[in-house]
Amino acid sequence: MTVDVDLPDHIRARCIELGDGVLYAVKTLARQLADDPRLGERAGRLGLYAATIDSDTFDACPSLIVRYAHGPPLLDVDRIEIRDVEATGPLPDAGDEQAPAEVPDPRRQQIVARQVTDAWRRIISWLEQHASATRAALLPGASTYEIAALEQALGVRVPVELRALWLLCAGGKDTPGAGVMPDYDWALMQLGTVATSYRWQRDNRRKLGLGWSADDETVWKPSWIPFCSWSVTDTSYGLFVDAETGKVGHWDDTSVRTVGDQTLSMLLEETADKLENPQPATGRLPGLIGGRLVWEPPLAADEAALWERFTG
Repeated sequence: MTVDVDLPDHIRARCIELGDGVLYAVKTLARQLADDPRLGERAGRLGLYAATIDSDTFDACPSLIVRYAHGPPLLDVDRIEIRDVEATGPLPDAGDEQAPAEVPDPRRQQIVARQVTDAWRRIISWLEQHASATRAALLPGASTYEIAALEQALGVRVPVELRALWLLCAGGKDTPGAGVMPDYDWALMQLGTVATSYRWQRDNRRKLGLGWSADDETVWKPSWIPFCSWSVTDTSYGLFVDAETGKVGHWDDTSVRTVGDQTLSMLLEETADKLENPQPATGRLPGLIGGRLVWEPPLAADEAALWERFTG
């Protein structure tokens, strides 16, 4: 059972004063407190708690202490009220000539979401006709609450194209045939695996004590959100979407990351085109093994002998 969380207007104003990312961070914490009111630590007085927010968790947000009251004796009902937000670290340096954040174009977002939805439905239709095992290996869509929870875990807004895809399919089951995307039978990652992989990619170099550089191709940028991997459980290789540009990128087990020219909608449309019209297609081509979609013959000789190229 969730608890109502009150974020008073003067606290909202205080958050805005502290920086662009603070209000989003505090709202995220409020959603977490609604599920777990005692997430923070007792702050001396009965019914008063304090929770911390690390500056590394959210972009453009300093480290914070958020003090809140929960239930009696401070409140007459079982609810939460945010009482104070205090910055405990340096405020982000906005710079004298910082450009204003670009406001998303709602019309463009609708178009992108429709493109993703149409392409994915074409893929699903093909799987239902020709690769029932792969179709059965795909999970149903996520709820908006589950996607919001993932955003909380990442501290990054999910771009419209990924949101559209995850509302249709929230990853694959850990079974043979879950690979859908070319070129290497990429499997759609479950949302929990997305969060785990993202945190590992962001933290790994720091744990190894390696330096950081904006030009370093091994750095994982905060806006890169993984969505496909070598398999449902093997995330040593995979694909991500840059939330800032919409472009799809690739990582491998040598920690090299590259960003291509395709968007997610373009990748899905190309996949649907190759499945529906394989004859003129180039690159890795679709085939079947016992109801499973497999892009190109497998390396294992016994599986390669069973592979049949799909020609339409």
